[in-house]
Amino acid sequence: MKNIHVTTKEPIRINKFLGEQGVYSRRHVDKLLIENKIKVNNKLATLGQKVKNKDVIEINVSSNKKLVYALYNKPRGEVTGKIELLPGCDPVGRLDKESEGLLLYTNDYRVVDALLNPKNKREKEYEVIVREKATPRVETILKKGIKTQEAEYEPVKSVKIYNDGRNIRIIITEGKKHEIRRMLNALNLTIVSLKRVRIMSFVLRGIKEKTAHHLSEVQQMKLLEDLEIK
Repeated sequence: MKNIHVTTKEPIRINKFLGEQGVYSRRHVDKLLIENKIKVNNKLATLGQKVKNKDVIEINVSSNKKLVYALYNKPRGEVTGKIELLPGCDPVGRLDKESEGLLLYTNDYRVVDALLNPKNKREKEYEVIVREKATPRVETILKKGIKTQEAEYEPVKSVKIYNDGRNIRIIITEGKKHEIRRMLNALNLTIVSLKRVRIMSFVLRGIKEKTAHHLSEVQQMKLLEDLEIK
């Protein structure tokens, strides 16, 4: 049995509220609602129901859930998803199959919106190798923002071109689907490899492919502080 007191300024769907509190994913909350395992103010809650300030949510399940936060080095060719190394955890965001590098895994669902919502401007850094030579024009356009056939992308945070134009280091804060691939494709650059090397203050360095690093207590505190999660 778990009781949660609602403290929100505006009414909010119960599955969204519990997801943001890191209790369960929205999908799992909906499952519990269907199973009649959640009450609001001592009355059975229903799918889509909203809760408001001072409501009391009662969840009729035993829970000793330990929050887990880990960094994982995804190799090229692997599909982003659940992994045996981190049971019960999900990736926060994705890397496409041909990309590699850093992913954050957790069972704390508060992290999802805090990290992925573009309005929060969380930095992600990538190292890209291209077949053609990137010119200074590429840097200029990326820093101004670019519109492709698929979407319109905000200016990138930072661009560095080196190794005679074959390597590009890009920092973005938006994170739309296939953002870097689509931007560079629109600039007639063919990506040979794409690797995410940093998420906010957490870096890939020192984590071997297909291995995970569980964040220490200090690192967990740093992550939640950076994400402004209390």
